[in-house]
Amino acid sequence: MNGEFSFSFCISDNYAQHLAVVIASILVNNPDEKFVFHVVHRNITSGTEARLRRLEQMYKNHRLVFHKVDESAIAGFKMPPTLAHVTVDAFLRYFLPDILKDEKRTVYSDVDVLCRMPLKGLKELDLDGKLIGMVRNYAGEKTAYREEVLAQFGFNPSSPYYFNGFLVMDLEGLREFDFVRKCRETTLATGGKLAFPDLDVINLVCEGRIKEISEIWNGVTGYNPLRRDVRIWHFVCQTQKPWCNLWKNITWIPYLKYLLKTPYKGNALRFVWGHIKGFFFFKYTKNRMTRYLVCGIRVWKRKAA
Repeated sequence: MNGEFSFSFCISDNYAQHLAVVIASILVNNPDEKFVFHVVHRNITSGTEARLRRLEQMYKNHRLVFHKVDESAIAGFKMPPTLAHVTVDAFLRYFLPDILKDEKRTVYSDVDVLCRMPLKGLKELDLDGKLIGMVRNYAGEKTAYREEVLAQFGFNPSSPYYFNGFLVMDLEGLREFDFVRKCRETTLATGGKLAFPDLDVINLVCEGRIKEISEIWNGVTGYNPLRRDVRIWHFVCQTQKPWCNLWKNITWIPYLKYLLKTPYKGNALRFVWGHIKGFFFFKYTKNRMTRYLVCGIRVWKRKAA
C-alpha cells in the first residue's frame, strides 16, 4: 500500500506476545494511519506467525510481513556474559537496509515499548541529512567507557552516545553508506571486547551521522504515567519491563490494557497472577547478582550461578 508507515521488529518466539502488544498499542492510538510491520526473525514457528497474523483480522489498518534471516548472517556474533538475557537476535536490526530493499525508510523498535499517543510527526521526522535518528543513551554519557574501550576502535570520547533500541532509519542512505557490511565487520572485529556490542557497534559505525531525536518518540528515562508528551515509552531497565514482577513495577498495567486487545489475551489472567505473586515473593538477577525479595523487602543477595 502506498503511504504506509513502516515499522520493523526483530524477535524470537519468546517475544511474540510482546510484539503483539506493541503493534496493538500503535494501531489503537493511530486508527487513521496505514502501517506495515516487518517482523525479522531467525526461527519463529509457523504457529507463532499464524497467531500474530490474527492481528490483521482484528485491525484492518495494517499488514504484517515476515522475513527469515539465515543463521550464517550472524555467525560469530556474540553477547558478553553481562548481557545473558539478550540474544543474538538483537543484531538483526543491522540487516534492515538489505532486507527492506524496496523501502526508503523504516522505524526499528525493540518490543519492550508501548505507544500511548498518536504518532503524528514521526513518519516525516526530518533527519537533516543524517542516516539514523536516535535518542541519547538513557544511562548517561558513559564517559569512562567511551574513553577506555570505544576509543580503542576509533570512537571520539567527546561524541554523543546513543541508545539503539529505537531507530528512525534512512534505508536508502544506509545502503549507500554500506551500513550492513560495516556493522558486520565491526561486530566481528570487536568481538568479546565490547560490553554492549549491539549498542556500541551502531555508535561506532555511524558516529557523526546520527540525528538526535526527542525523547517524546522514545521515552527512556523512567516510566511516568503522568507525562503526556511522550508518544512511545521504552522500558529499558530490566526491572521496569511489564513482564517483570517486581512489586514496585507498574508498567504491567498499561501493558495489560493492550494485551487484552491481541490474540494473546488468553494469557491475561496468568500475567496478572504473576504480578500478584511477585508482590509477596520475587527474585531477579541484575549485574550478575541474584536478589530475593519478600513483600518488597530484599532478604538475600548472592552471586548468580
